[in-house]
This record gives sequence, C-alpha cells and structure tokens, in this order.
Amino acid sequence: MATSEQFKDFVLDQCNLCDLHFHFSARKMFGEYCIYLHEKGEKKPLFLLCDEQVFVKKFEILSQIIEPSSVGVPFEKAKEWYILDIDNLELVKSAIKALAPFLKPYKKLKKKENHTSFI
Repeated sequence: MATSEQFKDFVLDQCNLCDLHFHFSARKMFGEYCIYLHEKGEKKPLFLLCDEQVFVKKFEILSQIIEPSSVGVPFEKAKEWYILDIDNLELVKSAIKALAPFLKPYKKLKKKENHTSFI
C-alpha cells in the first residue's frame, strides 16, 4: 500500500510543529515519500514514509530516544529501521534535534554519459 499525500502532509505538519527552525520538504519516490530537512542551504534525507508509517534509519544516537522494539523494514530486502510515532511531538522533536548534526546532504546522482564508439 502506497503512502497517501494526506499522510505525507500530516508528517510535514508535525515536523513544522516542532518549531526547530528547519525547513522540511518531501519527494515522492516509488509511491512512497522521503522527508528532507533543509539546513544551511543543504537538503538532508530525514525520514522515509512507507505504508503510512514513518521510518528512521537506525543511527546510534536514536537508540536512547526510540524504543528498541519500534523497528521494521520499510521495503523488501531493506535493513531494519526505527518506526517513529509521528503523533508523539516530543519524540519527533527529540529525534530531529538528535539527527540534524549527523545527516549527510543529499547528492543527486550524475547521469552516465552514453559513450558509444563508432566503427
């Protein structure tokens, strides 16, 4: 089941309600969404929305914030990720604050040039 646009909007609203002075955006990918945190002109992947759930990569810093039993796989053949209770604003705020310094900027993949040789 793909994540709905309404759920994506709800997650963005929850992130903005944390009042952390970051800008958040979303990008649709394969029927699901990636939530990005914008900081100092850089776009950093923050959450993955799959099947109406919020997944967070298992960073060590989150092990003290998110229950160890709150795990799942966002898609087939993926590693375990934390499942974030998006309704819990204090938890969302703590997770974003903890993750912000560790997130790496999103880099667009360069398209490979088609090198064909002519005989």
